[in-house]
Amino acid sequence: MRAVLGVAIDAGEVCAVLVDADVPVLGPFDTQRWPVGDRAEAEAVSRAFTAMTERAARAEVHFTRAGLVAPATVVPDSGTTEVRTVGIDEARLAFLAAAPELDGVRTVVLIGRDDANVRVSVADIRSGAVLASVAVAEDDFGQIAPALPEAAGEAGALAGVAPEALVFPDLRPGDVAAARALAAVLGVPFVTPHGGPWHRATGAALVAARTEPLPAPSSPSSRRVALLAAVVVALAVLLGGGLAVAIGGAGPSEPPRPADAARFVPAPSAGPGPDTGAPTAVPCPGRDTPQVRPAGWSMRASDPDPGPHPDSTSPSVTAPPSVTAPPCE
Repeated sequence: MRAVLGVAIDAGEVCAVLVDADVPVLGPFDTQRWPVGDRAEAEAVSRAFTAMTERAARAEVHFTRAGLVAPATVVPDSGTTEVRTVGIDEARLAFLAAAPELDGVRTVVLIGRDDANVRVSVADIRSGAVLASVAVAEDDFGQIAPALPEAAGEAGALAGVAPEALVFPDLRPGDVAAARALAAVLGVPFVTPHGGPWHRATGAALVAARTEPLPAPSSPSSRRVALLAAVVVALAVLLGGGLAVAIGGAGPSEPPRPADAARFVPAPSAGPGPDTGAPTAVPCPGRDTPQVRPAGWSMRASDPDPGPHPDSTSPSVTAPPSVTAPPCE
């Protein structure tokens, strides 16, 4: 488990969640909400950090990262936890990208409420980019239904792409009918992912989980292990080079030979070789030079022992093998 904390300030409340970043499709496994009340936002966020740390410790869950959706002036007292401030759009798109209800969907029409403002956006949830966004004004009764189709059409035209679904994570009781009517106009399904009330905090946690950890300082023991590994590698390289020289028969000052020259070596062109006890092939008649044969041919011909074994009591003696010269061309 890779637990990450997510905290967000949303409509006078502080929402906190714990998410397993290894399986984000499961959503948060612990959620809490507190009213901000008369406290300052920074104090409410610090209280949420303290409460969630205690809850995680009681469950034997430990986290070292947290994502926060809050104004820039809010700096929580997080102790040793690494806190990353996340924007609202970034958190929303991270939440939607991990929602199993949107598996296979790339482009969505996203309706979001931000500080009493409503925006209709066309977003690519796979790349985490808002392609276009249009502000929508509410009427005196908080209704946005009359303005939604026009705003969605304008956002789609600016984005230049066709949406595949409609998502409204900040739903209020009177928004469901308007959202369904807009989905019918656009000809796309209206999708409500599980865990919508905690989507900002959940997305903030998932964004914070993407940050690569800082490299830990190397200890003396690890440095010794690295030095020993380097010595072993260098020794293996030296031994491998010496073995290659021994097999090839080349000294250090001898220039490297092509690979083909190392595979086939012609026999000496003239003069009798040393007496090895093995017969040699007769040169071709009518030729001034003996026929060239592979270097290993004479050794393969003399592999059988022509004499009797010293410990053998049998009177029979094995005759030397006959060698037939390769045919003349």
